Parts: sequence; structure tokens; C-alpha cells
Amino acid sequence: MIQVSDPSNNQLHAAALYRIDNCLMIGDLQSHLQTRRAAVRPSSGLFWIAPNLNQEDQKILAATIDTWLDVNENKIPYSVAHPGGVIFKDNVWVGNKPGQGLTCATFIAELFNELGIPFINIGTWQPRVGDDDWAKRILDMISESMSPEHVEAQLNNIGQTIRVRPTDIAAAGHLVHQDMVDSLNFCEVDPFSTRIEKTLLNL
Repeated sequence: MIQVSDPSNNQLHAAALYRIDNCLMIGDLQSHLQTRRAAVRPSSGLFWIAPNLNQEDQKILAATIDTWLDVNENKIPYSVAHPGGVIFKDNVWVGNKPGQGLTCATFIAELFNELGIPFINIGTWQPRVGDDDWAKRILDMISESMSPEHVEAQLNNIGQTIRVRPTDIAAAGHLVHQDMVDSLNFCEVDPFSTRIEKTLLNL
């Protein structure tokens, strides 16, 4: 699902909606070391996408994200410019080098990647106007909750890493289907992602 989390800054947020034991849950990485795993409450501000996946993949994704959020509650670092090496071992986050971490969007992208379910091919992602400014703004907002080493490592990587936007996750969620063999490339996702962003932000 996707929502406008901060209209004043045109900030969007991606999260996963999933069902466990007949309970509809929302799970996400909200900011540095802050995860959410909770029952969904009624809201007019959530826009959800139901990927066309078979039931087995849906159950695997739901079980894995629920486990990740349970085992790693408030333990996953946030990074606007992580250098790669995102590491889960036996579902436990162990990527503790300065600069490593996830955003709300890469959290979901890595979930698919970890399970080998086709979603997006991050290796094809390209820089877009505003990505570096976004990274600096977000890092400035939440840097007080991070170690100086983690902040410095992220600053050094801004401009050298690629941003996956929340709208990329929403677009890919709409475009994926159960017969896909390969993950979606940037050129397949970006046009739809741009339309979603303009629609949600009334641009």
C-alpha cells in the first residue's frame, strides 16, 4: 500500500498489507530502528495494491514479512543511501556496517528479493531529479537518532546509490503477475510510478 505521509513535503510512504491468522496486518519500516507490525485500522488515506501472485507466494510473503518484523522489532537501521550488502540471516537483520539499512520502499523490495519472487530488478534502476535532495532532507530530519558514523556513511554515499521510491513499489505491485519469470526493469516501472506520484500529490 502507499500513502501520503507528509503533504507539506510531498512525502510518500510504502508499507505491506498482509493477512496472518485471518487478521489484516500492516507492516513497514517507518524510520531509523522503528518498525511497525500491527492490525490495520480504518483509514481513507491508504491506497492498496493487490499483486497478481499465486496463493503460495502470497502466503510465503506474508509469513516472511511478519517474521522479519517480529524478530527484528525496532532493530532495522534506516538508510537513505545504503551501500548494498543488505543482510538477513535466518530472518535476523545482521547488516550492521555504517550506512547499511533500508527505506520503507527497499524494505519491501528486499522482501521479494530475499524470497526469489520476481518483483523489481534494482540493478536497472536509474537516478532521477530530486533523489539526492530527498536523501539529504530525510537524513537531516532523522539524523539525531543515528550514530555519527552511520550518518557520515550515508552522506558519503548520496549520489552514488540509487533510490527506489514508494511509488516504484506501488507501480511494481500493480504490474507484477504470477507468470513472470524475470523481475521488472526500471523502464517498465518508472512511467507508471511517475503517474502514481503525480496523482497522489496532485501535481
